[in-house]
Amino acid sequence: MKKAPTVIIRTLASLVLGAGMISAAALAAQPQPPAAAPSQPAAPEHAQDAPKPVNKFCPIMENEVDAESPTRQFKGVTIGFCCPGCDRKWDRKSDEAKMAMLTKMAPEAVAAINAASSPALKVARDYLAACGKSDATALNALFLDKGRATVSENAGDEGTWETYRDHHLMPELKEMPGFVMTVTKEDVQTFGTTSIVRQIGSFTVPDPNHKELTKKYLAAVTYVVVDEGGTPKIAHLHWSSRAEKKPDAAAPATPEAGHGNAPAHDHK
Repeated sequence: MKKAPTVIIRTLASLVLGAGMISAAALAAQPQPPAAAPSQPAAPEHAQDAPKPVNKFCPIMENEVDAESPTRQFKGVTIGFCCPGCDRKWDRKSDEAKMAMLTKMAPEAVAAINAASSPALKVARDYLAACGKSDATALNALFLDKGRATVSENAGDEGTWETYRDHHLMPELKEMPGFVMTVTKEDVQTFGTTSIVRQIGSFTVPDPNHKELTKKYLAAVTYVVVDEGGTPKIAHLHWSSRAEKKPDAAAPATPEAGHGNAPAHDHK
C-alpha cells in the first residue's frame, strides 16, 4: 500500500494538536473467550479462564460488579453486572441504550470498546506501557524503522525515532523506573490509512531537590499512526509536558521537561 509522505504526516499532526479531546479512561480491551466445543457444556461465566469485566459498576443497577455474576460480550469487551438478572435486562436493551448506560456508569468500558475497534489507539497505549517497562524492543516494534519515524518534544525537533530513543527517552526512563502516565482524556481521528491519536494526563517523578517527595507533571502526547503493510506503526510522535503549578507557589516556574525531570540530552 502507499505510505503517507512525511510532509502530509506532519501537516495532519499540526492540524489536530490543539483540538479538544474526548474524555475516556485508558484501560486495555479484553479478549473474547474461546467458544466451547459442541460436545462440552459451556463453562460458567465466572470460570477461571473467563475474561474479567472491563467495567467496575453495573450499567443496570449502578452497583459494583460482582465477579460471580454472569457477564456478556459487547463490541469486543466483557461487561459485568452486580447480580443475576441484570444480564437479562441488558439483553433486552438496544445497542444505543447499552452505549448510553456505559457512557454514564462505565467510561472505562467505552474506552475499551474504542481500543478494540481502533488499532491506532492500541498502539498509543502500547507505547506508554512499553515506556513503563523501559522495553526498547517493544518500543521499536511500534515505530516505522530505518529513520522513517520522527519525534518532537515541547515543540522542538528531536530528529528520528532512533535518535530520540538513544539520546533522550531511554536515558530518562532509566532514571525513573516504573514510569506511569495516567491518561485522563484521549481520542482518535482517522484520515484514510492515517490516524491521529491524542492522549492527555499526568505523571509523577521524584523531586530532584527532595528525594522523599515527588513532582507532578502534566503531559500530552500526539501520535501519527500509519499503515505499514497491514500493521499500524507510529510515523510521528509529539510529547509535551510541564510541571504542575501550585496556586500558592511563589518559586520560579520549573522548566519544561521530557518524560521526567532529567536534564536535557543535547544531541543536535
